[in-house]
Amino acid sequence: MIFIPAKTLQLNEILPSLLKQWETQGIAVTVLKDKKVIYSKGFGYRDVKNNLEMTHTTIQPIASCTKAFTSTAIAMLVDEGKLEWDTPIRKFIPKFSLHDPLVAERVTLTDMLSHRTGLPRHDFVWMNDGFTYDQVLDRLPFLELNKDLRQEYQYNNLMYMAASVIIEEVSGINYNEFIQTCIFDPLGMDNANFSLTDMQKASDFAKPYKESNGQLVECEFVNNDMASGAGCINASIDDMGKWLQFHLNQGKISDHQLVSSDNLKKTHHPVVVVSTGSDFDYWMPDQKWIRLNTYALGWAGQMYRGYRVVYHEGGIDGATSMMSFLPDDNVGVAVMVNKSNSFLPTIVTYHVLDRILGLEPVDWNEMLKPIDDETKKITIESGAQSQELRIPNTNPSHPLHEYAGMYHHPGYGNVEIFCREGKELAATLGGATCLLQYYHYDTFQFEYSRFDWKELLTFQTDSSGDIIGFTIKLEALIAPITFDRLPDERLKDREFLKILTGTYELTGATVTIALKGDTLAFALPNESARELVPVRGLRFKIKDSEAVNITFKQDASGAVSEFSFSQFGAVISAKRVSTG
Repeated sequence: MIFIPAKTLQLNEILPSLLKQWETQGIAVTVLKDKKVIYSKGFGYRDVKNNLEMTHTTIQPIASCTKAFTSTAIAMLVDEGKLEWDTPIRKFIPKFSLHDPLVAERVTLTDMLSHRTGLPRHDFVWMNDGFTYDQVLDRLPFLELNKDLRQEYQYNNLMYMAASVIIEEVSGINYNEFIQTCIFDPLGMDNANFSLTDMQKASDFAKPYKESNGQLVECEFVNNDMASGAGCINASIDDMGKWLQFHLNQGKISDHQLVSSDNLKKTHHPVVVVSTGSDFDYWMPDQKWIRLNTYALGWAGQMYRGYRVVYHEGGIDGATSMMSFLPDDNVGVAVMVNKSNSFLPTIVTYHVLDRILGLEPVDWNEMLKPIDDETKKITIESGAQSQELRIPNTNPSHPLHEYAGMYHHPGYGNVEIFCREGKELAATLGGATCLLQYYHYDTFQFEYSRFDWKELLTFQTDSSGDIIGFTIKLEALIAPITFDRLPDERLKDREFLKILTGTYELTGATVTIALKGDTLAFALPNESARELVPVRGLRFKIKDSEAVNITFKQDASGAVSEFSFSQFGAVISAKRVSTG
């Protein structure tokens, strides 16, 4: 064993200054050499307002670093013969389905965990408070794919949520319970948990911070429980040191083999090539330190200056992390900061690797600071440029209050749009209220402040002038997604619908309006009844016939005396003859 003194790592010397340069409140670092923890320490503050310092036991979200726990749990179930890596998942979960049923028949766990199913991110599906991870199998069939199976790497959180459900289905226990009893407890990860609510009950947890308008501010914790196996775990740097040690020991705890080394190694072994270079090549095309970015199962991989690195990064509101280990060299590094979108874990990780491997140090701080500055500049400029496409001197086609209502997509769920005092529109998404800034015609700019994200939302009207839905590009790699407007709640109420039933006279013929389940049906003499689909107010359409509208009319007392029948531009009144 080679002893690496702490001073060789130079972390005590550089971390305080890096915190200032990168305007970060706190950082925690653990380093392993020869499968042993040789350094574990926190710097800065976990809570600035209360002057509480970051420590090696401070709990923070690890976000997507959770994925390796999910793949390890799968490896354990493969050991038990309950799952197989490369057998279509439908053998174990028959209800698994995708937008393309032929792809769904072939998808395996290896495909799901290596991000090669052909499904793009679709992250706004789960960033909705109405979503729970156990709904994911019901939502997947309605989410469009943009690539064929195994054609290309596309990072996807939903497949890891689906993997959580698969773990539950075949093990018979809750995902959190499985990870707790099969991984946390044996490893002694005593601070780790699955909920931001539980994390905040601990005596030592980090507050979240982010940059906003050039200032570092405390931000809100955003519930991430619904991410499950994609990103729900919170832990301390000490916990993550034990986690990396477990992988360096090839799945063994003391003398107990918790998972077979073969199946654990499969989670480390590259499945897809992400790029032959690195993410930094766009800004540093001549860099030669990082080559061959790959993805395995819950872990990414790269060659760093000739050394094989298995790693994963995690990012969520107010937290960024990077967990890395070198299986051929018995080295591990874990870095966590309580700030959003930070390069600092990357800088510190490579700083440690250079020194622990005896390499000529690269000044990663100097390399990445200009990239960070340029990225922020591009973000600001792109926001300004979006206004250049705006057509001036236009107006919405409807009064603002007429756009208000509930809109639905079977994959993304519900979005409610409401009008504030008749002056502006807003929408609810992911538990947040998002402003709809008027842009032009029936297009509004959707502003999601959580990520400083903006996109255009365009309302759609039918030939009757009714607002029937909107489109918005929630997933960058496919066409804009259509949300259909849901009818008024009262049009689902059987008691209210009874008021509309009865017989009506339409150009000499008797028309019957009757209840059919939870909706109405329209029938002419000697013809089969046809279902009426509610539109808005008291307007209905005949199902599968966009050309026909039926609008009931109520008088001041609420009584219904007639309906108007419109088709191909002609409108005919039908007087009520009798009630239902």
